[in-house]
Amino acid sequence: MTPPNWPHGTMPNGSHPQAHHEYVASGNSTVGQQIGVNYGSTTFHRHENTYHVSREDPPERKLEVAKNHLEGGNARMAQEIFRDVMKQGQISSAEFAYYYALAVFSGRSLGEMNDDVHDAFLDAIALAGGLGPGEWHSALEVVSDFVTCVWGQQIGSTFDPQAMNRALKNFSDLPPQRQREITRHLNMILSGAIQDSLDVLYAQRVAEDRLAQDRAGRAWKFFEPDPAPPRFWENAPSPVGAGAWVKLVSGMFALLLGLLFAIAAFVDGSLLLGLLGLLLVGAGTFGAFRWGLEIEVVKRRLVSKNREHGIPVQHVRPVSPGHWVSTRFVEEVHGLVDLSFAEARPHIAGNWDADTFGIRQYLKTRFVALYGNAQVGPESILWLMRWHARQVADQWRAGTLFAYRASLRPSGRTSTLFKSSVGGCVVGSLFLLFAGGGFAGVAFFLGLGAFLAVKGAIQILAPQRDEVLERAAAQVTYEAEQRAYSDWRQVLSDRPSDAEMARWLDLDKNYLKTEALRRSSLVNRDLVAHVVLTEGMSDALRARVPRGPLRYSKYVVLVFLLTKSGVREIEVQLNFLTGDVHNEQRKSFRYDALASAHVAEVGIRFADNRRYVVRGDDPAHLGAVTVRSREFRLSLLSGEDISVLVEGTGGLTDMTVEDESEILQTSLTASGIAGALHVLEAVAAEGRDWIVREQERRRRRSQDWRAGSRQIDLLEEGDLSSLGFDDESGSEDRDF
Repeated sequence: MTPPNWPHGTMPNGSHPQAHHEYVASGNSTVGQQIGVNYGSTTFHRHENTYHVSREDPPERKLEVAKNHLEGGNARMAQEIFRDVMKQGQISSAEFAYYYALAVFSGRSLGEMNDDVHDAFLDAIALAGGLGPGEWHSALEVVSDFVTCVWGQQIGSTFDPQAMNRALKNFSDLPPQRQREITRHLNMILSGAIQDSLDVLYAQRVAEDRLAQDRAGRAWKFFEPDPAPPRFWENAPSPVGAGAWVKLVSGMFALLLGLLFAIAAFVDGSLLLGLLGLLLVGAGTFGAFRWGLEIEVVKRRLVSKNREHGIPVQHVRPVSPGHWVSTRFVEEVHGLVDLSFAEARPHIAGNWDADTFGIRQYLKTRFVALYGNAQVGPESILWLMRWHARQVADQWRAGTLFAYRASLRPSGRTSTLFKSSVGGCVVGSLFLLFAGGGFAGVAFFLGLGAFLAVKGAIQILAPQRDEVLERAAAQVTYEAEQRAYSDWRQVLSDRPSDAEMARWLDLDKNYLKTEALRRSSLVNRDLVAHVVLTEGMSDALRARVPRGPLRYSKYVVLVFLLTKSGVREIEVQLNFLTGDVHNEQRKSFRYDALASAHVAEVGIRFADNRRYVVRGDDPAHLGAVTVRSREFRLSLLSGEDISVLVEGTGGLTDMTVEDESEILQTSLTASGIAGALHVLEAVAAEGRDWIVREQERRRRRSQDWRAGSRQIDLLEEGDLSSLGFDDESGSEDRDF
C-alpha cells in the first residue's frame, strides 16, 4: 500500500531524485578529476538470497533458485542449474522438464537455435516422457507445438494452420500463469501468424499485467535500502570538576565553624537579633540551594537543546574522527543528511537552509558517532535521516522549531524565590553583624560557607539531574525512532522481488514492441526478427541483489524491427516506477547502411551529479574511472551511432558469492545485448544480403528441427526404447 502523500515516481518524502547528466569523453580526451558521490541513488540488497545456491543444497532448493533465475531474466544461469540437477539425477518431474525447456528457449532468437539448443530441448522432453499427463506435461507439449509451428512457418510448404490452431487451443486451456510464462520466455522465438494470433487474444492482458500487483505503489520500494535499526543516543554528560567538591567541602567547614562561633556569641551578643539572623541565613541558604539548583538544571537543558539545534554554530568537517571510521563514510553521511533536509524542505517562504544549518551539523556528528563502526552503509540510515528531517520540517512549518527556548527558561516565580532567598541570607548576615559581640565572626563564616556550599552543591547535583532528564528525553526520541523504524519496515514489507522487477520489465518490452508494430503499421508476419534493448538512464535510481543485474527506475528502451525492407528503430523513455512511456523517437535505415555492431569496454564515473562515459583504448582512462562497464555500439555509414550502455556494478558486489564476469554477463543479458549482438552483428557483416542468408539459414535449421520432431513425438508418447531411453526412469542412458 502506498503511504499517504507519496506520489508515485517520487522519493518517499515526495521529492524527485537529484538529476544527473551524461558527458562523454572519447579517444585521448579526459573527464573531470573530482569523483562525486551519487547520493541516495544506488542500493545493494546484500542480504537477499534469491539467487544463492551451493553444491550442498538439496535438489528442491536448486530447483527453486533455477526458477528464480528464469523468472529474473537470467535464463542461461537457470539452464546451467537445471542441467546440473538433471545430470545428477536428483529430480525427475514434468514440472522440472517444463521449466528446463523454458530456460533453454528464453531470450534466444531463431538465429540461436543450434544443435545444442535442440539437444537440450530433447533432454527436457525425455525427462517428462514417461511421467503421464498433467498440467506441466500439457504446458510442455504447448511449448513443443509452438516451436514446431514456428519452424514450419520458415518453410511455407510445411506450415500446417490446423496444427497452429490446435496449439493455440491447447495454450488457451492452460492456467493463466502457464500462459504468461510461455509467452514471456518464447517471446524472441514466437513470430508470424502465431504471434499475431496471440497478440489479438492477449495484447490487452499484457497491457494490464505490466501494471498489475500494485506496480506503481510497490516498484519504488525496490530502490529503498534495507534500513538499519535505530541506536540509542544521548549527549555526553558534563563532568563534575574537582573545584565543585572543594567548594562544597570548604563551604560545609565554614558553616560548621560559624555555628560553633554562634554558640559562644550568644554570651555577649543580642539574643533576639542573633536568633533572627541565624534563621534568615539558614532559610535563605536552603532557598538559594533549592531554587538555584532548579535554575541551573533549566540552563543546562537549554544548553543541551541549543547544542541539538547547532547553537552556537559549529562547522563539522567531513573527515574521519578516527576509531576505524573511514572518511568516505563520513562524507556520504554528510551528503545524505544535506540531501534529506533538501528533500524535506516545506514549500513555504523562509530561510530553511540557515535555520536548519546547525541541526544538520549536529545530526552529521551524531550519525557518524552512532554508525561509524556499526558495519552498516550510510544508505541504511537514510530512512532515519529522512525521519529527522521531516520532524524538523514539521516544526519549522508550524513555527515551533525554536519554541523550546521559551519553555527552558527559569520561570518568573523561580527567579523571584531565588533572589528572595539570596536576599534573606544578606539580611540575616546584617542582623548578625548588628547583634554585636562575636556575631560578626559568625556572619562572616556563615555567609562565606553558605555561598561556597550552595555553589558547590549546585555544581555537583545539577549535572546529575540534567543527566537523568537527558536520558529520559533520549529515551523518548529512541522510542519514536523505533516506532518510525517499525512503520518503515512495514511499508517495505511488500517490496517487489528481483524476479518481479524482471517480469515487469519483460512485459514493458513486450508491450513496447507491440506498440512499435502498431505505430509502424506492421504486423508480426512482416518481421524477420526483432530486438529490444534497455539502458538505465543517467539520473535513474539503481538497485540490485546478489547475482542479479542492476535495476533502474528509468530506462531508455530501443526497439529494432527488422523487416524485408530494412530496420525501423523506435526509442522511448520508460518511467519504470509508473510504467509511463514518453519522448518517443524514430529512425529507419537500410541494411547496407549498417557499418558495424560490437560491444566494447568503457568506463563511467559520477562527478558533479553527472555521469561521464570514457571511451578509447588508453589504459590510463580505464584506470582512472570509477566503474568498468560495457557499451553496445551500432555504427551507421552516415557516421551516426546508436549506443546502449551497460553499467558495471561499481562495488555493489558481494565477492564471497559473486563473480565479476558472471555479473557482467547477467547485466548484458538483462539489457538484451547478449541476444541482440548475434542478430545485429550478422546484419552489419552481411548488409543487404542478410535477409536472403538469414532465410536460408532458417530453412536449414527448420529442416533439422523437423527431422527431430519425430523424436519429440515419440518422447511425448512415452515410446523411449527406440531412442535409447530407459522406459522406467524416463531419462537417457547417456551422460548429460
